[in-house]
Amino acid sequence: MLMKKYLSSHIATFSFFYSISIHATGSAEACAKLIDNGLLEQSVSICSEAAEAGDRPSQTLLGELYDQQGDSVNAALWWYQAANAGYQPARNLLAMKYYYGGSVFGPEKGWSKNYPAAFKLWSEDAEAGIAASQFMTGVMYFNGEGVEKDLPEAWFWLSLSLENGYKLATDVLIELSTKITPQQKNIAREKLSIYHHQQPAAAVD
Repeated sequence: MLMKKYLSSHIATFSFFYSISIHATGSAEACAKLIDNGLLEQSVSICSEAAEAGDRPSQTLLGELYDQQGDSVNAALWWYQAANAGYQPARNLLAMKYYYGGSVFGPEKGWSKNYPAAFKLWSEDAEAGIAASQFMTGVMYFNGEGVEKDLPEAWFWLSLSLENGYKLATDVLIELSTKITPQQKNIAREKLSIYHHQQPAAAVD
């Protein structure tokens, strides 16, 4: 199925950028290095210390460790803390769990599909300019998942995601072009034009 292929690629792409953001955070460096080296037992202690001190990347990594062990309760506990503080990687991980009821590979114990919750997280981050979240917001408008199906909104968010460098949006836009009417596309283009005019002008050196 084409859409599933796009979403699988979305997960892989996000994981790459997520890894970069984690490793760029000094306070989580020891935690991340232990995980990279496969020293999971040692990493729980180190990550817990940093997480309890309020380090958002460590909270997110600790949630990942619990998730890998099938402990959805503690995974959610730490992801919620980081997500509620606005840490985008944790927000995206939670949104993915809500969207799939587990992962792209299938349902997982302790998680259930919750499209409205996934849409809320992704749409908020889409408004904040996160290209991957703009992509998923567009996909959910396209499919009518957690929100009423709206092809102009889907086109708007997918186009914005592509403009912001999220290349996976190209294929979904091609698929969308076979469904959307010229009138609907004009509505989306007008919204995109208004959006661009409302953005602050780029600084000139």
